[in-house]
Amino acid sequence: MYNLETIMEELIEKSLSNSAKSYQEKSQFDIAKELYFKALKLQKKLLIVDKNHYGSLIVETLNSLALIYREENNYNLAINYYQQSVFMIKKVLDDTFIKNRYSLAQIYTNIANLYRREYRYEESEFFYTKALDLYKSLSPKDFDSSKMKVLTIYNHLSIICDEQNKLQETKDAYMGALDIYKHLVTDESDKYKDELAGTLSDLASLYFKHSRQNKAGEVYLLALEILLYLHQKEPNQYKETLALTLHRLAQIYTTQHEYTDALSAYRESLNYYIELAEEEPTKYGSYVAVIFKNLASFYRSQKKIEMAEYFHLKLIDLYTELNHYNEHKYGLQLASSIIDGVTYYKQHTLSLYQAEALIRIHQENLHVDKLLEQIYYLRHEKSTVY
Repeated sequence: MYNLETIMEELIEKSLSNSAKSYQEKSQFDIAKELYFKALKLQKKLLIVDKNHYGSLIVETLNSLALIYREENNYNLAINYYQQSVFMIKKVLDDTFIKNRYSLAQIYTNIANLYRREYRYEESEFFYTKALDLYKSLSPKDFDSSKMKVLTIYNHLSIICDEQNKLQETKDAYMGALDIYKHLVTDESDKYKDELAGTLSDLASLYFKHSRQNKAGEVYLLALEILLYLHQKEPNQYKETLALTLHRLAQIYTTQHEYTDALSAYRESLNYYIELAEEEPTKYGSYVAVIFKNLASFYRSQKKIEMAEYFHLKLIDLYTELNHYNEHKYGLQLASSIIDGVTYYKQHTLSLYQAEALIRIHQENLHVDKLLEQIYYLRHEKSTVY
């Protein structure tokens, strides 16, 4: 039976905790912290009375303090209190109890989020992984109720592992997310289909970046199927993603010598980018230019010089127009394209004066010397021929 002192301490603890929560909700953090510290002192004293009840309250108080320090952007102290909370669950409470495992997983996630915000990706990855391990240890029913939290962890992991250039870990994160989407996406609803397509595109881009073209092509096709379906329902929302996906597929088909498929993908991608450029020329004009450049290169590799030069001239016209909008951004690209015209299509060397004039404006750029060398070489070569 409780003595009077214990009963009074319990009442005071409850009053302190309730007042602290009230001040925290009002963002009066200094007062809230002071009250939480006093409540924490009593909670620790009362552990001997009821370990599970007051142990849980200590965890709650430590998490509340961590949240306040997070709001104050004091991430080190926030992490410190989250870690104290972990210690309480493991040493005082039963960390195999389902409720406490949920709490641990959430605390690990919170710690990982704080490390991620400070760009401490290795530590962030470590705690996200610990949270995942806990979620994976749950029964299928319990895991199902947490799948959205798990999905968020996989999405964060894919980003931070890619930042660390960890191919396998990034791939594993994407695959984990795809496994969750497999259970979320249904034929009856379009919900999550755009997110699924985005994850597939990101995985394909990962393969593409690491020169695994065959795998990239397979995954891009899966993404493309969903994107085309979604595009039929909302034509304006998916143009950019479709254009990029088709462009990447065109590049992959070209390396695989599947030229018919490559040309088809280039043209479809170009159509989408042209539509986008008509709406926002300064934003998407450069994307159209890249397709023109790739098509010129594509036809040149096929020895179809007339078609190659056609797209090259389209490229020159487009860069000339874009250069009027932004000389600093497009001047060197226009100059480089003019040089290509002399190099590949026997265009007159007089055009090199225009290229040189454009280059002289950008003397601070690292590529200037290389472009000037090309001009001097071409002049020498052509003068020798003439």
